[in-house]
Amino acid sequence: MPSNKETLFQEHICSFLEEEHGYQRLHREDLEDIENHVIEDHLLSFVQVTQPNKYEQLVTDFGSDADNEIIKALRNTVADKALWLIMRDGIDVRGIRFELYKPKPRSKTSPVQWTNYRQNNFSFKKEYAYNPNTDEKIDLVLFLNGLPIIVIELKHEDEGRTCEDAVYESYLTRDLENDIYTLPFLYIASSNTEVKVATDPSSPDNFLWFNAALENRAQTEDEYPVEHLYKKALSKENIAKYLEQFLVFVPAKETITEDGELITKPSKTIFPRYHQLRASRKLGKEVLRHFEDEDKLGESYLINHSAGSGKTLTIAWMSDVLDSLYHSGTNEKIFDNIIVLTDRRNLDKNVKDDLEKFSHLRHKVHFTDRSSDLANYLESDKDIIVTTIHKFSYIQEKLDEQEALQGRRVAFLIDEAHRSQEGKMAHTMRDYFSEENEDDPSDEVTEIDDSNQVFVAFTATTTPQTAALFGEPFDVYSEEEAIKEGYILDVAQNIISYETLYNLQALDVIPDDVDFPAGTISKALRNIAFEDDSLLQYKSEVIINLFEDKVEETINGKGKAMVVANSRVAGLKYYEYINEIIQARDLPYNILYAFSDFTHPETHEEISEGKLNELQAKHSGKDIDEVFDQDEYRIIVVANKFQTGFDQPLLSAMFLDKVVKGENAVQTVSRLNRQHPEKEQSDILVVDFTNNASEIFEAFNKHRKGSPYKHQEPDPQVLQEVYDEVYSFEVFSKEQIENYIEQYRETEEKAKKGDSSADTVLSNLNQEFREVFKTELPAVEDQKRYISLLNRYTNLYYFIGQFFSFPEHLKNFIVFAEGMATVLERKGKTTDLKKHLQDIDLKKGAVNYLGIKTNLSLAKEGGSKTGISIRSEGEGPPRKTIDQAIKDIKEKYPITDEEALVIKEICEEVSGKQQIKTRIINNKKNELFLRNYQPTVQNEVKQGYIERELWQKLNDPMYTGKGGIINLMGKSIINRILNRAS
Repeated sequence: MPSNKETLFQEHICSFLEEEHGYQRLHREDLEDIENHVIEDHLLSFVQVTQPNKYEQLVTDFGSDADNEIIKALRNTVADKALWLIMRDGIDVRGIRFELYKPKPRSKTSPVQWTNYRQNNFSFKKEYAYNPNTDEKIDLVLFLNGLPIIVIELKHEDEGRTCEDAVYESYLTRDLENDIYTLPFLYIASSNTEVKVATDPSSPDNFLWFNAALENRAQTEDEYPVEHLYKKALSKENIAKYLEQFLVFVPAKETITEDGELITKPSKTIFPRYHQLRASRKLGKEVLRHFEDEDKLGESYLINHSAGSGKTLTIAWMSDVLDSLYHSGTNEKIFDNIIVLTDRRNLDKNVKDDLEKFSHLRHKVHFTDRSSDLANYLESDKDIIVTTIHKFSYIQEKLDEQEALQGRRVAFLIDEAHRSQEGKMAHTMRDYFSEENEDDPSDEVTEIDDSNQVFVAFTATTTPQTAALFGEPFDVYSEEEAIKEGYILDVAQNIISYETLYNLQALDVIPDDVDFPAGTISKALRNIAFEDDSLLQYKSEVIINLFEDKVEETINGKGKAMVVANSRVAGLKYYEYINEIIQARDLPYNILYAFSDFTHPETHEEISEGKLNELQAKHSGKDIDEVFDQDEYRIIVVANKFQTGFDQPLLSAMFLDKVVKGENAVQTVSRLNRQHPEKEQSDILVVDFTNNASEIFEAFNKHRKGSPYKHQEPDPQVLQEVYDEVYSFEVFSKEQIENYIEQYRETEEKAKKGDSSADTVLSNLNQEFREVFKTELPAVEDQKRYISLLNRYTNLYYFIGQFFSFPEHLKNFIVFAEGMATVLERKGKTTDLKKHLQDIDLKKGAVNYLGIKTNLSLAKEGGSKTGISIRSEGEGPPRKTIDQAIKDIKEKYPITDEEALVIKEICEEVSGKQQIKTRIINNKKNELFLRNYQPTVQNEVKQGYIERELWQKLNDPMYTGKGGIINLMGKSIINRILNRAS
């Protein structure tokens, strides 16, 4: 017998269902068919009352056997289809389609629909004796129209029984072949303080947390901490919505591997986690409330959900919820369009894959593979459109012609809002759907009229700009919650830390009177070091050694690693060196390199991701992420790709050779946090070569509990201040500026018609303005400040312009500021920097092991709580000469002779030996000779170490083993000689 407290808990829920929700309490005599678990009287009564004409037709055809025909059809259909899907789709009985439940109507246009909805019979049986051959009972079973839909097992922690006990004792020890464990769509295991749910009770891994917060708390006096379960989740309205919107069926999937093996994934049902359900339902209710109260939209909502929290499914559910909203008084549909936005140029595969699972939306959801698709879908007024923000800029001309867009009620669901909503494209996109009051001659700044739009932004890493645009989070599911509930792993506990030291040297004289932004120079010089062969060869050895030692056996021998390169050139070298080590050691796995195609800056060769990875030749043109799914590929090198939005549960290790900070650090390292049935917390490995562990920890700690920023709307007056400051220089007159704006707009209009005549005028005007600029502002510092102000005006305009509508003089001035900032930049400046960088080389480098760094502040609430700072001064960033930057690096990274790598030095030395050069060049087309000549070159390398008395290197397997550094140096020397000769 259950304990007293457990019985009290059970009865409390039963009473709540009966008294508050209006469920019918069932008794033993109500349940005659405990073999099939269907209350036939309830089902038949529902059909007769809600579908009398169809039922009468069935009686006409089959007489007294009509009821048996319905029950027989149900039993036959259940054998091949999930019961909840049958309830959603209806059942065919001798050619007549019957509905087994009635969804809640979305509008009030049909009183009959509301009457039928209220005929749904929700009931429950306490202590359900489901097996006539045993005395086993289920604590609680919920029925809808006589069909079993939810099973609940209860425990009480004061009796020493937990939610986990409900899973293991009340489900896993039972006869799960019994239909009561296959027919319902939800199985709940609850204690008085915690809840877990599953759609398939056959494995403990299927039971997922369904808590309202890190620690559940009752919101009402005299209720249990799990009040959210019986008060909200089990309400009639919510259960009807589960059947209509929230349950997702994923059909069985068969795939054939490239080895010809057939792999079958069984079908499954997806039920939302509590935060997904809460956010979707809460948002729908709030948007509807606001629209009905204010008779307009115009609100923004920030959904701050952790990486790995199922964000794309949440977006899909929210799209459906928002699309289904109707005004309760007028019955008008709230939204004309729901537009799901991602910032990726290639439509986010995760969003598309998840939305395609929503089979009941297949006629509503439209994916834009091309820019023209977006224009066509908007023109034909499709309900739900999935696209990228970039496509709006591509179809600007077509959208300008669609006046019907202005005034449409649109909801934008924005994926990764921290990256996509802070610039010109976001500002332009909003303009298409905003109504402009052209009759208002006001010269004042006014709040922008976006009363026909709703913006719902999703991010795991809020920025100050995101907080300013969308406000403080409307719903939060923090990383801390996701880790505790086991949905993701904690990837910010420990980092194996290295530091990369480098000193640079100029091979030619570099002018000391030419300076550049300090940040630009610092990044450019770091690229030189992080693309250096000697440092990359050393790090490649470290990566493979750590992979074999700490990664290869993770996830039952399936663990994968990501190498984050500093640039595409560095990524290419990493791919080549690591691949060489793999081949030399005959390791049982392969490597891929994910990047955007580029032209190699030295060889001028076109480097293609598809060609390099042989995606077409070996993999039938599959995308690289699909190829990486295959068991043979264990390492992927990435360069500005897959650092966000890449979902690969087998990824357990990351090697960072690129500095990542702030939100980018969280997004990048979080690629490792995805759960896998065989993946353990101890499998996570993060290796950083940039001595950046403390900043990575700080970034994670800052966002661990949700958004660290408070909402603070920017001050529009700052734009006027920058405008006034530009004019204070008195470089161009008001008439000159107005003339430029007029000419620029005329050029744009004529260009649309293919007429270049206006462009020739503008080109000459640009030349004239450059001369005026130099004459009126001869001092270089003044020129820099003026251009900096123009750039600042541009950035502020497109950001603040998402909040406010500006007077005409500020709107017009953006044309001048944006165009002239580019025109007035000193010509040849970028070219000069690139040219000087070609004369800079690594002089000395080192890679030092710093040990394992531990995050000691996991619980700390780090970071600023303020919003965006918008009033910084107009001066440009600090500047440096190249010579000064090189000196600063040498001071920052003092490298002793003992720690310095001599790889580069020896490679240059051996490459310069005339006999070796001659033999290699003379046999450059003889691959057999070059392969056989490698040991000779390697011996010369070893001699270089002997001459320097670096005996320890020659006793280190990292240097002398198969695929070791000396092996890589030998190949690198041969390639270097061949490249120089060509």
